[in-house]
Amino acid sequence: MYIADILLVISSLLLISMIAASAYRHLAVPYTVLLVILGLSITLIADTFKIPEIEYLSHLHLTSDLVLFVFLPVLIFESALSLDARALLKNIIPILTLAIVGMLISVILVGIGVWWSLGLPIMVSLLFASLISATDPVAVVALFKKLGVPSRLMILIEGESLLNDATAIVLFGTLLLMLEEYNFSFMVGLEVVEHFFLVFFGGVLVGVVIGGIISEILVRLFHGNQSIPVVLSLSLAYISFIVAEHILHVSGVMSVLSAAIYLNIAGLSRLSKNTIENIHTTWAVMVLICNSLLFFLIGLSVNLISLAHFWQPIMWAVLAVHTARAVSVYLLLPLSTEKTTWAERHIMWWGGLKGGLAIAIVMSIPDSLPEKELLKVLTVGVVLTSLLMNASTLRWLMHYLKMDVLSLTEE
Repeated sequence: MYIADILLVISSLLLISMIAASAYRHLAVPYTVLLVILGLSITLIADTFKIPEIEYLSHLHLTSDLVLFVFLPVLIFESALSLDARALLKNIIPILTLAIVGMLISVILVGIGVWWSLGLPIMVSLLFASLISATDPVAVVALFKKLGVPSRLMILIEGESLLNDATAIVLFGTLLLMLEEYNFSFMVGLEVVEHFFLVFFGGVLVGVVIGGIISEILVRLFHGNQSIPVVLSLSLAYISFIVAEHILHVSGVMSVLSAAIYLNIAGLSRLSKNTIENIHTTWAVMVLICNSLLFFLIGLSVNLISLAHFWQPIMWAVLAVHTARAVSVYLLLPLSTEKTTWAERHIMWWGGLKGGLAIAIVMSIPDSLPEKELLKVLTVGVVLTSLLMNASTLRWLMHYLKMDVLSLTEE
């Protein structure tokens, strides 16, 4: 495909997305879900009527590299940059409990559920569980910001999504390494555990170092030019991710997360208010573009007709994922904090959305794994169910639980 064709397609998708963004306010369906439905409709029309122009669009698909190296750095960086660091530290215990302990419990429960219901090898089941158990920060944060959930609940959801996203990617890589080691032994197990911590905390170190260097450059180069800090923040997002993930082979997500938090604390605090507003405004536009393209491409990547043949395995996978999420939210969360209400727990359980990241991870599985195609079908099925069923009914659930009603203090 030529550059001109790529630019035309991207511009067309963005045009349709912005029209949808204006129309969704009059609909009960969230904006991101509306884009998925549009993508699904285009694919279905292309397969049914064989219209050349529409078929051309339907050939666009998400790839692992596209999500990881184009969309993810922007979406993770903006979420981390807009996080309230003080509120994050106040709620760090429940966030870490959900993001790490809850994630590991979820992987075990989903793995056992898929192994028992579908008869897949236990290691393959755990591999699938690792990529599908984490709540996708792209899907979750985009929706919850639009719904306007309470600030503390937003911190819990956003913090958990960002951290367990990194945990999921590292755990997935670790389990894949175990699958490739046919002669698994105690020594191999120690190497796997060492690999997990090296990748996870190595990403943190890389992000802090690069974030520190670029933050100092940003502050020293800034002399009233509003564009320099914006461009340097964009550079920081991609440099920190690519250096960590592609060059040093540690966690790119933890690197971006650490770099953004460092910039927020040590860099932006030394800039003027107008400059900070310009940076956040630019990142809001970047997120709108990436979210629009990502969710549109999710819809274009799914063939509903072929997916329908696997409805039973997908149903079992969805049931396992929701059960594991319920255990994490209803059992672990009360142990780590007493401040959450039952209504907030209901929202956190039902709002454990899955998105494009899970599809990107499953696409990165080597073709040598015999079960790869089935895992792709299960992942796409769970993601689609999550977006069409959970995300579409969250607003109604919040209204039913009266979470959209102002308290006396808030009024």
